[in-house]
Amino acid sequence: MVPEEVARPAGGSVRRFALRYWLAITLVVLAAIFIAQNRTRQRVQILWIYVEYPMWLLLTAMLVVGIVVGLLLHRRRKS
Repeated sequence: MVPEEVARPAGGSVRRFALRYWLAITLVVLAAIFIAQNRTRQRVQILWIYVEYPMWLLLTAMLVVGIVVGLLLHRRRKS
């Protein structure tokens, strides 16, 4: 008899692996489109300081700040 471990098809892991790559490629393409469409410079006031940066850079900075705050406030669930 053939052990169950050997008899299992490996197609599921290969399919998921390829899906991850397609998802990553799609996100990179969307990020490139986002950057290309948001190249205009925006003036932002932070307290008493005015700065001018491209819109995509400002939004990316806010995304990073949001991720950091989320990680700092993340609570682990008890299993």
